[in-house]
Amino acid sequence: MKIIQKEDGSGEIHFSDEEIKVIQKHKKLILNKEFLKHFINLFIALFMEFQKKFDNKTKEMLTPVDKEIEISKPKDHL
Repeated sequence: MKIIQKEDGSGEIHFSDEEIKVIQKHKKLILNKEFLKHFINLFIALFMEFQKKFDNKTKEMLTPVDKEIEISKPKDHL
């Protein structure tokens, strides 16, 4: 999985072929504790970098734990 942020603050998550196969088959990814710890560490570092590109309104957004987050479908096919 690779998380990429664009200059406008938006971003994309790219999955490997293996991750896609696992998600298609099981509808989830299982994260062992070591993977989850590394993921959290990397995500926090990404979070700090991504915050820099957000405008002030976006930076101040709050998200309740139960908020449904809408996603956008890609406009192009890889």
